[in-house]
Amino acid sequence: METLRFLLKKLIEDRVALLGALLILLLIFTAIAAPFLATFPEDIAEFHPPNRLIAPDGTYWFGTDRMGSDIYSRILFGARITITIAIIAIGVSVIIGVPIGLVAGYYHTWFSDLLMRTSDIFLAVPQIVLAIAIAQTLGPSIENIILALSATYWPFWTRLVYAETRSIQKETFIEANIALGASPIRVMFMHVLPNISSSIIVRTTIGMGGTILTAATLGFLGLGAPPPSPEWGRMIAESREFLPEAWWYATAPGLAIFLVVMGFNLFGDGLRDILDPRIRRSVRHDE
Repeated sequence: METLRFLLKKLIEDRVALLGALLILLLIFTAIAAPFLATFPEDIAEFHPPNRLIAPDGTYWFGTDRMGSDIYSRILFGARITITIAIIAIGVSVIIGVPIGLVAGYYHTWFSDLLMRTSDIFLAVPQIVLAIAIAQTLGPSIENIILALSATYWPFWTRLVYAETRSIQKETFIEANIALGASPIRVMFMHVLPNISSSIIVRTTIGMGGTILTAATLGFLGLGAPPPSPEWGRMIAESREFLPEAWWYATAPGLAIFLVVMGFNLFGDGLRDILDPRIRRSVRHDE
């Protein structure tokens, strides 16, 4: 409990990390409360020719798109798609990557080398290129975007956990537990994993921002959620033929992507400083 209070205190004191946390909370709140916050929640996927490309005004706060739908309402509902893709894709990547990294880092066998060489193969191909190839093969849908992102992201956690496990394996408390007869599974998940969890949390937080940006890129290329889904990347792609006259069409979803990605990056950087035990010890010593 004392550690939690200390972390919350440091988070509040770090204004940059606090700003990131507020942006993330805003995204989550927007996704949950979209039906109540949207001004026209009933027609986000409807076609209204008389209302096409209306500039922002008192009725349509962010203007309207080529279908005549309210962009503000579509942005709010698009947050649901964004947070769903990010959470599931990152969750699957962590579930796959962390155990593989633990096993490969703990054991020193040919099987460990095989696991790491497999992850290296995935890392050798540019992430966005591999995601595009998978999504293009499977076809445009939210499920396929999640699958493509999960398939390209898990090696990052594998490589991180592998390096952290190798570095902590020589620690005295690990050797003591092995000497006392603790099983490898117990050592890995009860002693190694808790001590490297801070690195995993930071990587996961920053990875959320990268996932959202990559998902928006796939949507921009037409590989994301099919129309008329209010996916932010697809909204920007649809706005290209109406620029620069309908400037608001691309500005709103572009600004939403920018703020969300910046929020996760700022929060991740702040967490890295707060959770680093060397920084915590130096701060406590100064106090």
